[in-house]
Amino acid sequence: MRRSVAAWLVCGLTFLGVIVLAHADDEARIWTHLVNPREGDEVIGEIEIEADVVAANDVHDVVFFVDGRPIGVLSTAPYRLTFNLGDENRSHTFEVVATDSKGNQARARATTVPVPIGGEYEVDLQQLYVTATVGSDRVLDLERVDFTVLDEGRPQEIVTFEGGDVPFTAALLIDGSASMYGLKMEAARAGAAAFIQGMRELDQGKVVVFSDVIQNSTPFSGTKEVLSAGLIGATGRGGTAVNDNLYGAFKLLSARQGRRLVVLLSDGIDSHSVLDGRDLLYHARRSQAMVYWIRLLSSRDPHDEGDQRQYVSAWRTPEEYRRQIDSMEELVESSGGRIIPARSPEEIEPIFVEILRELREQYALGYYPNERRKDGSWRRIKVKIDHPGVSVRTHEGYLDF
Repeated sequence: MRRSVAAWLVCGLTFLGVIVLAHADDEARIWTHLVNPREGDEVIGEIEIEADVVAANDVHDVVFFVDGRPIGVLSTAPYRLTFNLGDENRSHTFEVVATDSKGNQARARATTVPVPIGGEYEVDLQQLYVTATVGSDRVLDLERVDFTVLDEGRPQEIVTFEGGDVPFTAALLIDGSASMYGLKMEAARAGAAAFIQGMRELDQGKVVVFSDVIQNSTPFSGTKEVLSAGLIGATGRGGTAVNDNLYGAFKLLSARQGRRLVVLLSDGIDSHSVLDGRDLLYHARRSQAMVYWIRLLSSRDPHDEGDQRQYVSAWRTPEEYRRQIDSMEELVESSGGRIIPARSPEEIEPIFVEILRELREQYALGYYPNERRKDGSWRRIKVKIDHPGVSVRTHEGYLDF
C-alpha cells in the first residue's frame, strides 16, 4: 500500500511538471509552482502573477522574474503581484524562485504566447475625473444630475457616475538631483513612502528617482514592498532632467487603463533634458494623465511662487527657464491636476498625503461623445456644476483618435 501511494505521488508531481522538489530529506523540502500565468496562456498588458509555495521550513523570500529580469520580491503569502507587460504582443517567460530559511530553493517556469489578433476593438467611452471645491474645501455630496458635460460645446449624456474611491495608476517622479541632498531627499522618501502605504488593493504605482539619469525605477505594481524598494539608496546627486522623465511617464501611462496620474516632486528647474517643456503638452494630452506638481521652493523665494523665475546656468538662459516654468504650469492646469508649493522639507510628506486624499474624493464621469472625427484633433471638454460657488477641475480635453 505504501509503495502504491508513493508511486501515485511521483506520477502526480511528474504530471504537474512545474513543481520542483529541492531535497529528498523530509526536513528540507520546498515546492513551488505558478498558479498564474500557466504554460501556453495568452497574455498581454497588465497581468497578475501568482505562485504557490509549500515548504517544511519557513519561507525566506519568493522572487519573480519576467523574461529573465527580476520584477519583485515577496516574503509573506499570498505570493502575488501585478505587472504590466506593455502593449507588445509577444511571448514571455515567467519564473518564480522560492527560498526557505535554510537556503533550499525551488523554481517554476511558464512560457506564455501572444494573444491572437482576430479584429479591432474600440472603446469610445470618455472618462473624466473631477475635483469639486468651494474655496479650498472639497464638495463630496454631489449627484449625477448636478453635473453637465460639454464636448466641443455640445451637452453629453453621462452614462457612468461614481463618487469617492476609484482605482488609479500613479507614476511617482522624485527629483534626486544634487539640490535634493540631505533633508530634502529624506523628506521626499518619507512623502513617497506615505503615498505608497496609502494605496489600496487595486491601485497601481511606479517609482522613478531621477536626476540627469534615472537612479532608481520600479515596474508598475500594486505591491508596496516593490514600490518602496525604489526609494532605497536615493541620496541627491547630478543635474535635473524633468522634461525627459515626464515624457517617459506619459508614454508608459498611455498604455494603462482607468485613472492615470503623475506626482512630480521637483523645483521644476530643468537643466539637462533633451526635450523642451512645450514638447510635453501633446504627450500629456495623449496620456490623459493628471499631473500633480509638488513644487519645491526656497525660503528665499518670493511668497508668490509664480515669481520664482530668475535662473541662469551654463545650460539655460533666464528666458529659457521662464519658458520652462510657464510650460509646466500650462501642462499641469490642462491636465486637471494642480501645483502645490512646498517651502520646507517638513511640508513634503503632508502634501503627498493630501494628494492621495484628493484622489479618494474625486468624481468619475463617463460619456460617449455624440460625434467623433478620429483625426487626432483636440476636443475641448467643460464640466459645469449646478450649484452656486462650486468650482470644478478636470482635464481640459482629449485627442480624438
